[in-house]
Amino acid sequence: MLLPRLKLARIFDKAFHAMADLHWTLLFMLIAFHALSTWVLFGLAGERELTAPTTFFYWYATTAYTVGYGDLSPQSDAGRLVTALWVFPGAIAAFTTIVAKVLAAIGEVWRVRRSGKGDYSKMTASIVLIGYHPARTPKMIDELCADLSPDQTLVLLTRQTLTDLDARIRYVQSESLTSTAALTRAGVPGASRVLVFTDADSDTLSATLAACALAPAEAHIVCYFEDEDHARLIDQHCPQVEVVLSAGPEMVARACKDPGASQVISALTSHLDEGATLFSLSWPDRDARPFGDLARALLDLGATLLAIQTGRDTTPTFNPAPDHAVGPGDRLFYVASNRVDAAALAG
Repeated sequence: MLLPRLKLARIFDKAFHAMADLHWTLLFMLIAFHALSTWVLFGLAGERELTAPTTFFYWYATTAYTVGYGDLSPQSDAGRLVTALWVFPGAIAAFTTIVAKVLAAIGEVWRVRRSGKGDYSKMTASIVLIGYHPARTPKMIDELCADLSPDQTLVLLTRQTLTDLDARIRYVQSESLTSTAALTRAGVPGASRVLVFTDADSDTLSATLAACALAPAEAHIVCYFEDEDHARLIDQHCPQVEVVLSAGPEMVARACKDPGASQVISALTSHLDEGATLFSLSWPDRDARPFGDLARALLDLGATLLAIQTGRDTTPTFNPAPDHAVGPGDRLFYVASNRVDAAALAG
């Protein structure tokens, strides 16, 4: 006797919690019961015009939604009593409960995303920015969003708790930038670009290594270092990663020797300033074309071809011979006001 009582107690306990939380399954069961019982009561009341399935569904829905077109209504006294005492309280209560639950679900999604607990692991072709620097990261977000394609989403993974969120990005907060769970939530396994920029080289090193282990093979990973020793370690363990080193001393020396050089370089690297910007494109899987032909074709499109980088090279080659063949996968670097479509250039 004890075992059946325990099972019965568990059933009542689950039912009580379901009623308290009003789960979607229970809510739809209650709505179905209320609609079915209303249909039966209308049949008993002789409301033949309202008991046809399609007609009844239309009338019940408009009543529950509080629209009340008035084109259909019970004609008998019994039908009107059923509507006043049974339909109005139950149907309207069910409708308002559904609206409340939907709004609560939307609010919960908004709250989760605002707190950095969102999950973007299903995203593909996204750009994941790992780390946060109070002075530099907002500028990087502006640069990335200025040239963001419609099918791309920018996700920021950081240890900091951000309150003033940028509406253009998705935000993931984690105590660790190397956590597999956090990197997965940020969408690194499906990302097309991963950019690591933290406020410490040691954090950048560890986060880059962790991202390399999760990112797809075709993803482009970029990291920024102040110190050459950390950059050397990345080159040894992750040669596919593009390392950007601080160019402060070199920039100062270049500006001293060639006045205005710093402004030119700054303009070429920023998409926010008006005028020309440095872009790159990968030559598609087409027949090889001479460098000189592509330079003329880009010039016709309002762009200036500067350099080429083949798949086997780690540094670009500036001004190669005009007959130098550009093959599939080779990357072209050019200066233009807008990005050039590789398919349009290939003809």
